[in-house]
Amino acid sequence: MDLPVCLIENTADGKFQINVKATDILSGISQPVVVVAIVGLYRTGKSYLMNKLAGSQKGFDLGSTVQAQTKGIWMRCLPHPTKEGHTLVLLDTEGLGDVEKGDKINDLRIFCLAVLLSSALVYNSKGVIEEDAIEKLHYVGEMAELIKVKSKDNDDDEADYSRHFPIFVWAVRDVTLKLEFNGSPITEDDYLENALTLKKAENTLENVERIEKHNKYRDCIRMYFKSRKCFMFDLPTGDKEVLQNMDEVSEEQLSPAFMAKTNTFCDYIYKNAGVKYMDDVHKVTGSTLANLATKYTEAISSSNAACMEDVVASISVAENTAAVREGTQHYEDTMKAKVNFPTETQDQIRQLSEECEKEARSIFMKRSFKDKDQQFLKQYLEIVEEKEKEFFKRNDKASRTECEKLIETLSKDLKDSLEQGSYAILGGYKKFNEEMERIAEKYKNEPGKGTKADDVLKEFKDRQNLIGVSIRMNDEALSDQQKKAEEEKMNKEKEELERKIEESQRLEENKKMEHQRKLLEENFREVIEKEKQQRLLLQEQLQTIIKDKERERDMYRKQGYEEHARMYQEQINDLKKEHEESNSFQWLPLIISGISAVAIAISPVYGGIASIVISGLAQAFQG
Repeated sequence: MDLPVCLIENTADGKFQINVKATDILSGISQPVVVVAIVGLYRTGKSYLMNKLAGSQKGFDLGSTVQAQTKGIWMRCLPHPTKEGHTLVLLDTEGLGDVEKGDKINDLRIFCLAVLLSSALVYNSKGVIEEDAIEKLHYVGEMAELIKVKSKDNDDDEADYSRHFPIFVWAVRDVTLKLEFNGSPITEDDYLENALTLKKAENTLENVERIEKHNKYRDCIRMYFKSRKCFMFDLPTGDKEVLQNMDEVSEEQLSPAFMAKTNTFCDYIYKNAGVKYMDDVHKVTGSTLANLATKYTEAISSSNAACMEDVVASISVAENTAAVREGTQHYEDTMKAKVNFPTETQDQIRQLSEECEKEARSIFMKRSFKDKDQQFLKQYLEIVEEKEKEFFKRNDKASRTECEKLIETLSKDLKDSLEQGSYAILGGYKKFNEEMERIAEKYKNEPGKGTKADDVLKEFKDRQNLIGVSIRMNDEALSDQQKKAEEEKMNKEKEELERKIEESQRLEENKKMEHQRKLLEENFREVIEKEKQQRLLLQEQLQTIIKDKERERDMYRKQGYEEHARMYQEQINDLKKEHEESNSFQWLPLIISGISAVAIAISPVYGGIASIVISGLAQAFQG
């Protein structure tokens, strides 16, 4: 995208609506997305930083007056500069505190949407981080009014928010102060953490209320955002005219210190802003982000709280439905492209089917998530099985058509001779048999007949043998004994051909059973492997959150806030328990139960071999 588009529009009646053009763009992005949103007071230079992250000077509207420019939330998508195979989505939000609007509810909704959609949230402010600056960030303390984590809990644990919220980067603009604390130099991060230090109240009511207000937003920032970073920018220039045309001037016209900090900021975002996740382990793609933006906008615009658990559950249905559709459609399309009807053998079309199903399964597994009881896997398998049957039927039909056309061509002389009575003569039966053998031999040597070659030949011989009986009975060149011997020979040949066909059918049934077993095993293996990998990812995520919580606990303990430290320790204990559970195979019986039910529901054939397949898989994964 060379230019941004509005993702969420701020309507005249104070509502929000999604821009279909923007979600159409997102829907075309199948890569995982890194979403960086910037929020802050209007006219503080947010758009400039977003343009720099996009690697361009123009794009998001900078404006040059005291009037706020950006309305709603604007989006720009581009290939991630450092993460191959990922898309960087930049969200520039409407400035908070616009005096023309004076709408605090609107500001809170903008802030909440930015938090819900991003994997990195940049808060942009000017001057210094002091009491007034932190109070302007009061939206953090009010987010719980509009954002819920769980649908069943009336009171979400604050620890749950930090698992789903983005990293927090505070960009402080136009800084003139020296980074010192008690006479010693400090880092930008130290400056932020010092600004977030809590105060202890003395025993006067006025003092307690004042200190509680002081601590409230600092507590929320620490609690909600698992990772915090601070960047302090010098003035870009002292030239007012240059400041008013930042999207036109060259970098040489700006302060070297400002440009160096801008580059450091961009490098940090590229490196540390991670992929947007749903539910800890499921990566958000562009199409998923389109659904998230739509669902969250609808919820918040309707004055209801946006429940993350409900939204993810709703999206999982849409994503799983799409996974079934895309996987099965890919199977059908690739089979149509690869199969030249008829194939010479059933093995050939079966091999092609396995190759196409493997590709289709990969598509299904990649998009499917939170498939409770494997119901969408069941749909996928049922549809693929039905489509496979149709291709096998089509293959048999094409083979029969080719074979019947061939036998008709080869038997034209025989048909003409029968119509002319050429075999109603002395020795006619011998001539008839010789012609039948010639036809059968030429038929067998012709390639491209396919899977119904023996069946069509048998049907042809059965029809002609009825005529042959009449010819044999009327042929005076044959004695009664010879006629009896010829009859026995004909019956023996017929029985041999029937035996061959029955043996072929029996072998085909065995191969079909093995094919079904292989299909089941590969699908179930991928289900279990996917669950295993998600558990490993969950463990990594939990370990990161635990370390962040331990850092906060130690900081509170060091500052003498034992009650806060105990609260964090309780959260750490819960997270460690979850980590231990995810590290075991307690989830495996539930998965096995689900896929067993799927196997039995699809067909008795599947159910009969499912227990053997699943038992082997369970032992392999636990081992």
